[in-house]
Amino acid sequence: MNVLHVIPSVSVAHGGPSRAVVEMERALADRGINVTTVTTDDDGNGRRLSVRREEAIETEFATRWYFPLTTDFYKVSLSLARWLQKNIKKFDLVHAHALFSFAPIAAAYIARKQNVPYILRPLGVLGSYGMSRRRAQLKRLSLALIERSLIKSAAAIHLTSLAEKAEMESLGLSCNGVVIPIGIATDQGAGLKERRSLDSEKEIELLFLSRIDPKKNLENLLRAMPLVLAARRNVRLSIAGSGNHNYIAQLMGLAQHLQLADRIKWLGFVDGDKKQEVLGSATALVLPSYSENFGIAVVEALSAGIPCVVSRDVAISKEVEIAKAGVVTDTEPTSIANCILKVVDNNNEYLAMSIAAQRLAKASFSREAMGRSLETLYREIKMPSNARDRACCAEGNAP
Repeated sequence: MNVLHVIPSVSVAHGGPSRAVVEMERALADRGINVTTVTTDDDGNGRRLSVRREEAIETEFATRWYFPLTTDFYKVSLSLARWLQKNIKKFDLVHAHALFSFAPIAAAYIARKQNVPYILRPLGVLGSYGMSRRRAQLKRLSLALIERSLIKSAAAIHLTSLAEKAEMESLGLSCNGVVIPIGIATDQGAGLKERRSLDSEKEIELLFLSRIDPKKNLENLLRAMPLVLAARRNVRLSIAGSGNHNYIAQLMGLAQHLQLADRIKWLGFVDGDKKQEVLGSATALVLPSYSENFGIAVVEALSAGIPCVVSRDVAISKEVEIAKAGVVTDTEPTSIANCILKVVDNNNEYLAMSIAAQRLAKASFSREAMGRSLETLYREIKMPSNARDRACCAEGNAP
């Protein structure tokens, strides 16, 4: 099976959405599915990736095509559109990632015109936060004129959590929504710490690991830190991630104002061995976002046996809460502080959360599980309608 993935950018500057596509490429390659990923050279904040453009690049798990941006607004790439127009018919189906952006919308439109089945992954932009922030009026107009009909015509809408599915349904959109969580290599955490416990002699290391953006609610996490330190002086916060330089400078200024300079470490973007080192030393992950349609950083922490403090607006917060793999907080500083202390104040409860975290990651968020689910979805879409009807009848008549 030959599958085409289309996404506006695979730059690490865009965090989880780009990481998810890389994980999908690997998961599908492991199952013998040929993946081609088409994207732009966007590297965030007006930058461009240093890559070869408009030619096939063979990576370990997929063939990549990068096309130059024509405009930063809407991430338009006319050469990408021309390539899609010429080549999309060669693929069994198209998996387009994001809405309100040129590349995935062009892919869906061309696929529909050429009778190639397509899947859309909205990346959480149809939630209340995504629809009310950043060009909200333009999004509502675009949804009415463009995205709504493409959503209705899609073979499936790939949602990554039940929370994202519920938010989309609240818009009254007619679609075939399928929930497939993003998966990672959940065995990597085993090499960090099989079982974690609190050590009263050592610093408690809180970790924020994500793209630095206003929706992540770092301001209130910083405001929560004095409340935490009033109860536990041996707490530090490491902030790992990249973002707009001016915004990061504002956050650093807030930390100075709150007299947290000696309690905060600004690590910048971390990956590979450095990320494993950061996870290895973390006591708890804190992600108090206003909106998060999934949260790969949370899954990485769970896999490493790290209890998580997440807001109710992190889409997989319900799974964390049910599994008792951490604590769910509101977005206000007092709630964040209380939930952090709830995680780190009792060693027996902390150890139980650590064990539950690894179990949850392996059971629900493995790369293998994601690959199986995606392959099943792809093959169901490609199954001829008469064969699909027979399969449904056979299932219904099964004893």
